[in-house]
Amino acid sequence: MTGTLFSQQPVVWWIAGYPFAAGPMVVCICAVIITRVVIGLQAKGKAQWALDIAITALCLLVTILWVQAHKLDMLAAGITGIGIAAVGAGIIGMAKGFVAGRIKAAMQAFGETLIGGGDKGPPAQR
Repeated sequence: MTGTLFSQQPVVWWIAGYPFAAGPMVVCICAVIITRVVIGLQAKGKAQWALDIAITALCLLVTILWVQAHKLDMLAAGITGIGIAAVGAGIIGMAKGFVAGRIKAAMQAFGETLIGGGDKGPPAQR
């Protein structure tokens, strides 16, 4: 018998022209959904299902992009899914802080260029 019972090659799916390993992607999706359901069920007060569904969709998108970009194995994909889902709405705050920091730095550099009259040589000679 020359073959083995199980294939040695990972299953690769293609979406929009991009290949990705199916196993880690399924694991991270399941981890996000399960974590968000647990968080939603533990929430006190009025259940905001529309908000939780939107946050879950955002968590799924971020997790899938992270797993695909870093080509994670199944354990790392699962832990990443749980971590990102646990952060939940905090993802929006982190993204806002990151983008705001970049915009602030760009505006400062632009202002220094306008006010300073441009580049007058190396920073040590200014």
